[in-house]
Amino acid sequence: MPDLMYKNNGDKIASYRADDTRYTELFTELKIKFPWINIEQYRGVSEPYLHEYLNENVIRSCLILKEAITLVGNEDFATAHRLFSLDSNTSMLYTTKLFIEDTPSWVTQEMFILAVTEHYEEYGKPCNPKMLTFKEYFVIAPQKTLETFNLNLTDSNNDTVFSILVDNNNQIISTRRYTNFDIRDTTGVLASWQTYYVMYAKKQKRMDLVRTMFSKPYIIR
Repeated sequence: MPDLMYKNNGDKIASYRADDTRYTELFTELKIKFPWINIEQYRGVSEPYLHEYLNENVIRSCLILKEAITLVGNEDFATAHRLFSLDSNTSMLYTTKLFIEDTPSWVTQEMFILAVTEHYEEYGKPCNPKMLTFKEYFVIAPQKTLETFNLNLTDSNNDTVFSILVDNNNQIISTRRYTNFDIRDTTGVLASWQTYYVMYAKKQKRMDLVRTMFSKPYIIR
């Protein structure tokens, strides 16, 4: 089953893994605009969708971690992706890291930030400068708090993770939610987002964050 991203306007975007026929079809289409793509570097790719901040049609891809480590030069991230713009033929590399920064002003007391993206322009690959001027924060919160961010909670469950897109001026751009994550532990076994968060926080020696997360009354183990 593909994982699903829901934009706050109700659009549903599916992402496919390497064992899906649609995965190969999407990369075949991408290579027309981005001939430098090596499909062997990836493990997931989304359907095209209109990006809420860039206002361009994009495709989100998921890189194999060892490939991303070589590109970024460190291992301080949990996932890595490329975002391809189909309109301007530009792209960026971005990683998802454990959130250890100062708490943004829009965060309420009940909310817990799991991770945040970090964006990179790649040498020799055209990048829309606007791609580097926003972040995506992955959050969990009680239903009342989520509703204040205009998040659509239809069909959400304990495995749903929400995200908030914020520009460099700390202004909220949009919100999303994700379900059916293809999250795998170090052995390749499917894991819940909670299990993966604990594993990654332990790797970063930040079990204090795990304790804080599990102290939230709305977390169901």
